[in-house]
Amino acid sequence: MLPAAILSFFLSWVQVSSDTYVIKSSAGEEPAKRVLRQLEGFHQLVGSLVFRSTQLPELPIEVLLIGDDDTLKELAPVYQGRKIDVAGYYQRGQDRDFIVLSGRERARNLTGIAYHELTHYFLSRALVNRPAWLSEGLAEYFSTADIRNDEIVLGGLSPERLQLLRTERLLPLEELFAVNSSSSYYNESRKANVFYAESWAFIYYMMHGDYADAFKRYLEASTTSEANLLDYVKVKPIELENEFANYIRLIVQRSRNTIVKINAKTWSMKVEAITDAQVQISMAEIFLASGNVDQARHYFEIANTTDGELPRASYYRGVLARLAGDPAARDLFVDALADPQLGARAAVQLVQMGELHIPTVRSLLEQAAAEKTRMSDVYLALVDICTDEVQRIEEAVKLRQRANTPAATIGAARQVAPVEAPVAWQRYANGQEPNTAWELLTDSAGGPRLETFIAPYYPPELIEQKSAGKVVMEVQVTDRGDVAGVWLVSADPDVFATLATAAVREWRFEPIASKIRVILDFKP
Repeated sequence: MLPAAILSFFLSWVQVSSDTYVIKSSAGEEPAKRVLRQLEGFHQLVGSLVFRSTQLPELPIEVLLIGDDDTLKELAPVYQGRKIDVAGYYQRGQDRDFIVLSGRERARNLTGIAYHELTHYFLSRALVNRPAWLSEGLAEYFSTADIRNDEIVLGGLSPERLQLLRTERLLPLEELFAVNSSSSYYNESRKANVFYAESWAFIYYMMHGDYADAFKRYLEASTTSEANLLDYVKVKPIELENEFANYIRLIVQRSRNTIVKINAKTWSMKVEAITDAQVQISMAEIFLASGNVDQARHYFEIANTTDGELPRASYYRGVLARLAGDPAARDLFVDALADPQLGARAAVQLVQMGELHIPTVRSLLEQAAAEKTRMSDVYLALVDICTDEVQRIEEAVKLRQRANTPAATIGAARQVAPVEAPVAWQRYANGQEPNTAWELLTDSAGGPRLETFIAPYYPPELIEQKSAGKVVMEVQVTDRGDVAGVWLVSADPDVFATLATAAVREWRFEPIASKIRVILDFKP
């Protein structure tokens, strides 16, 4: 029986997007448009006001606006083995960030939740030091923002929070500062209500009270180091606690709004229908980002069954396969090279697996570098490819030098005898292409027919030098006709080993699972 969250996909999904956000909604098109407008306004205004130096991720932030309770429960975060009932949350991922929102909330509540979660996004990207009180306090503070065309009004009061602060015992500041994501005050409903309200009030005090300038310097320092608030306010903890308690009693009288005018940037909105598989992949990515590998794998497989042609799913299935040591990861990453957003990331994965000679891999990495990607792995992968190329050129130079040295001075030519396995290999097929010849051997009655031959790269300088070579490999062919593994038996000279194995990995055979021997001759 399918989980309730799977059954919920019978609801229609719509995607509303800009360059910065992708809203996937089962709560309707109009709520999705409203959320996108709110996020764009908040992003442009608050992002410019508070987090000007924040580097945004290269992939758009994805927002899932969930219209049914079952799917929201399925995606809910876990605390002590149990799902937490939330109206929204932020999840930072390796490649993209996510915000999950309940589409059941009233419009005003949904606005506050969206602003709250977007603040977490900015904080996660901007601050090195973001203790829970700071992160949640700022998120609560900015959740009351009122955006009006080209201005933002900050400093709105929350009657619910004020009432809670007057009726519940507040945490001493030492305890407030010690709360983290695993604390009961962060996860248990009643205690969390106190923590959130007090964090909001403390941030309000810092933003609008006597320490506003010191707090601004503290935030700026937190962008580069593990700053300590007390080093900036320069008062003893007990004095700060007493001053804060007095401020709470008079917060209504002392409250003030801050109005900031910003020239909002223009942006465009795109609306389109999307498939169930596209939503399932997003859910799988959220589970993967939160460390729930089993659930991630489950949803990627569902997406693959629903629509097996999605390169995005292939990329993350490749990530999971690589984590499990599954050789199928290679082919999954090759399929993912076609994805416009994840192609360069798939290329990086392939280089890390030793696949340095796939032309598309190099071109995608060079394109990403030309576009000044911030993914450092792209540049490292290009270094690996270039280093390998330099090594091959150096080997070619050595061959040229050896070719120009009189035979009497170098002694007998080096011979590398193939290391034969204790089986009787018999040739069952052979072929020839310009500058290349190949033989296929088997230890049984027959072997799989070669259906797709990819010629190995033969450096022009080696051809000019008349440098010949022979490489012997053992190859594992799968029941799909793919090459699952290549084991080098011998190579003479060594320079041809990488050239031969890289090409053979691209060959395709008749779909018969078997292990064969391949002899590849390089003929100038």
